[in-house]
Amino acid sequence: MYNAIKLYYAKGYYDKQQVARFVELGKISREQYAAITGEVYSGTVPVEEPPTETPPAATEEPTTEPTDGTDGGDTEPPSEGPSGATDGSTGTE
Repeated sequence: MYNAIKLYYAKGYYDKQQVARFVELGKISREQYAAITGEVYSGTVPVEEPPTETPPAATEEPTTEPTDGTDGGDTEPPSEGPSGATDGSTGTE
């Protein structure tokens, strides 16, 4: 584990805080932290908690979906289908 962490730190994949977290997790020692980062391990690593955001208040009334199986669009059927078929009339009356 030490060699992988050392390599990833050298390549910039891990920063000092991430390497310190491995000390906290018991994956590497304080001495190994110092060998990797060049600094003495100073203590605990604060656990970062995600920022808490309150969702915006709903200003619109919720919409209800139709329950009759339609999409709620136009109520008149189209005169031509997608293939160009007509309603059966010849157009000459």
